[in-house]
Amino acid sequence: METLLVFMAIALVVGVPLAIIALTVSVFGLGRRLRAAEQEIAQMRGGVSRATDDGSAPFASQPATETKPVEKAAPWGPAAGQTDDPLPVIPLPDTGPNDTDAQVFISQTSPANPPRPIRSGPNLIDRAIAWLSVNWFYAAAAASLALAGIFLVQYGAEQGLLPPPVRVIAALIFGAGLIAGGELIRRRFGDGEDVATAYLPSVLSGAGVVTLFGAVLGAHHLYDLIGQGAALGAMSVIALGAIVLGWFHGPLLVAVGLIGGAVTPFVVGGGRGADLRPLHGYFLILAVMGLSIDAVRRWRGRWVSGLALAIGLGASTLLALGNPDTVTVHLMAVTGMALAAMALPIARLQPDHAGPMVLTAACKGYRAPLENLLAFAAVSIAAALAVLGAAEALWPAIAVQVLLFVAVALWAQKAEGLQDAALAPALGMLAIIAEWPAPDGAAAITLALLAGGTLSFAALLRSFRDTVTHRLGWALATVLIAPATGLALHLAWAAPSMMGAYVWALHALAVAAGLTLAAGVWASMDGEDRLRPSLAALVAVTLIAYALGQVAGEAALTASVALIAAGAAWLDRRFNLPLLSWFVVLAAPFTFWRLMGVPGLEWHLETPILPALLSMVGSAAGFGLAALWLRQADPAKGRPEPLAVAESAALAAIGYTASILLWRALAQWGADPWHLRAGLTALIWLILAWAQFEVWARGGRMPWLRLGLTAAFGGIAGLALVAGLTFGNPLFTFPGVNSIAGWPVLNTLIPGYLLPALLLLAVWWRMAHLRLSQAWTLMAAATGCMLAGVWAVLTIRHFWQGADRMSIWKGAMQPETTTYTIALLILGAALFYQGVARRSDLWRRAGTAVLAVTMLKVFLIDVWSLDGLLRVGALIALATAMGGLAWLYRWAGGTTSAPASPVQGLPSDAPRDGGQGPPP
Repeated sequence: METLLVFMAIALVVGVPLAIIALTVSVFGLGRRLRAAEQEIAQMRGGVSRATDDGSAPFASQPATETKPVEKAAPWGPAAGQTDDPLPVIPLPDTGPNDTDAQVFISQTSPANPPRPIRSGPNLIDRAIAWLSVNWFYAAAAASLALAGIFLVQYGAEQGLLPPPVRVIAALIFGAGLIAGGELIRRRFGDGEDVATAYLPSVLSGAGVVTLFGAVLGAHHLYDLIGQGAALGAMSVIALGAIVLGWFHGPLLVAVGLIGGAVTPFVVGGGRGADLRPLHGYFLILAVMGLSIDAVRRWRGRWVSGLALAIGLGASTLLALGNPDTVTVHLMAVTGMALAAMALPIARLQPDHAGPMVLTAACKGYRAPLENLLAFAAVSIAAALAVLGAAEALWPAIAVQVLLFVAVALWAQKAEGLQDAALAPALGMLAIIAEWPAPDGAAAITLALLAGGTLSFAALLRSFRDTVTHRLGWALATVLIAPATGLALHLAWAAPSMMGAYVWALHALAVAAGLTLAAGVWASMDGEDRLRPSLAALVAVTLIAYALGQVAGEAALTASVALIAAGAAWLDRRFNLPLLSWFVVLAAPFTFWRLMGVPGLEWHLETPILPALLSMVGSAAGFGLAALWLRQADPAKGRPEPLAVAESAALAAIGYTASILLWRALAQWGADPWHLRAGLTALIWLILAWAQFEVWARGGRMPWLRLGLTAAFGGIAGLALVAGLTFGNPLFTFPGVNSIAGWPVLNTLIPGYLLPALLLLAVWWRMAHLRLSQAWTLMAAATGCMLAGVWAVLTIRHFWQGADRMSIWKGAMQPETTTYTIALLILGAALFYQGVARRSDLWRRAGTAVLAVTMLKVFLIDVWSLDGLLRVGALIALATAMGGLAWLYRWAGGTTSAPASPVQGLPSDAPRDGGQGPPP
């Protein structure tokens, strides 16, 4: 109850001055506009009358503006008699009601839309140093007098010379005397730079204000003569009095009052057990006081506003660091300072800062307006302080982030130059959840997610404005803040385990429902522009998939994501939502992570067949349907990458399913040798690499990522192939692990070596068709041919030797050696025939090389190792093959080489001029 009364007192004491200041600023602004309008009308009439008296037409010429000598400006403000924001007065002739051009010109040069002055010359720090180098003794005098008043109160307390009330009264009299003396000197001699008493009235009055602050703080903290409410009220009155004095004296008095008022509480100190929470309200009053004076006077450089914010935020933060029990009130105070910095510097009850934004200006290399900088800095610092204070006051810190974001999004909806300030509280919300531990209870999770939803809802309301400049930015804030908050709660606060997976899934579905509503509203507002509805629908579908993942099993989760991708493609085709099809791009890596990583390859091999089929077939069906519906989307040209991802993912899922089913069937049959595991593992990774290569080949985004994944997956497949060629090779004897299972020709050597070889040869054909680099093309072709050759050699040896005699140390039988020769002859003849038929030197030379190797084998090995009819048969077969191919080459006109293909290594199907095709 006591805390509530303190907060009510702070709100009352702070709110009344703020209201008075706001009304004063508003009235002053209206008066200034009225005076400027009257002056312009008077000069316009004077110009018309002078032109008429001269006998010339009213529109013939315009009188030249009268130039006046400009007085030298003071370093801390404008010169005497000079307005803060001078507007050029251009006399215009009287225009008739039908003169549209003249009316437009008048409206563009009216005081309601003043041109922003271009800032040039030395900056604020340079001016401050220059002023102090000349007038440092005034600063020393102000500090001395202020400390004298403060130490007067402290000395009386230490010595016990006078009763406490008399000590306080003496300090009050001393402060009032300093103010009176300063005012007397100002009225009699002046306070300008051209008089001998320059700055002296401001020094005396500023020291008096600081002394009054010290007397009130001493009465409360040292002597307990007045309560918290009375002390805060008295300091508010002193602050208002300082505002009035600053109006007449200038910025130096305000600076002295601000600095002295902030230092006073730390110098005076307080008794043990004193309640220091009202001091945060006091620092808020100081900041508002400085901002209000500068808002009315608009001193050059707006350095008073910056000083007021720095003092208020810094003093309140220092007090909170030393007294953590006051963090809640500290957060309230800094939030008030941030809101005041948004409204007071521009003298508006509702912020309407013009552009550019601070971050945009910084990226483009120039400085944003000072009013924008002040508001942006105040909001960002308040959000950062809330993150730091969340350790002591979690929910007040979250409330601060929500209040700041809502203020920027809705209260400052006319302020186009403050839109980027919303980033600070949005990021601050996520930082609080990620940095600080979760409170006990599931209700805390719901409340935190509700806070994130409030930010998204505020961004949604802001996006409804027709004049909003960054529609996509507010749309992204709408669709991302609440889901990002939920993700942070999942990762940092373990939301699913704390409140249960089913209940947490309902929370995700609630956010998805809100985004679906936003998508419908945007669709009705934007017409043919489908960017914002597609964005909301995309995130909503993602949240639905996430919710299913919380309640579904391993198999259902994998299949559901792929099927939801198909649903997203159908919605895109039905309602023309192009961004929604990008869910396919997001779903593909997640689905294949489920297939290969978690639960992964082993789970699909060892789990019962029905869950494994649901996971694999559901994935293939989902991406297959997505590819089908994306092809039918209108227009299909707008979705090339989602379509490429869907088609490649569908084919990869089909290949994965076939490989796993073959693996399970062979394992169920009792065949599980090393070369089988290595070959199928390599096959699956090659399928994934081929899918990434296909997306890259179709011009997908992030090509380096696609190529990197292709290389990574291909590298893993290469390691598996190396293992199959070495440790898993049946030629090397490892009992029980390298045995070939199956019949001759139809055995485990096919998935172990032939299937990866065929896939590599298909990739080679695809690369050649796309006319890619010859090095990569030849590498794929060479690897595929090498694996196919290994398969042929092992298959022939298994046919003649059987599974038990596959070891290389067993030697070769004569029929086996002859079979190798016949196989080489058939391969060489086939390659040579293709070279002749396609007019390709590469194929013909490859066939010639194989035949040359065959000839060497016959003469060096077969002639000496074979005997009987086998030796005779080998020589006859070699002679017949050589003679027949020579006749074929001559018959086809092969004495002249065929022209090279456009891509070396790519067969050319075009016949030569006058050439004859091979005989049928």
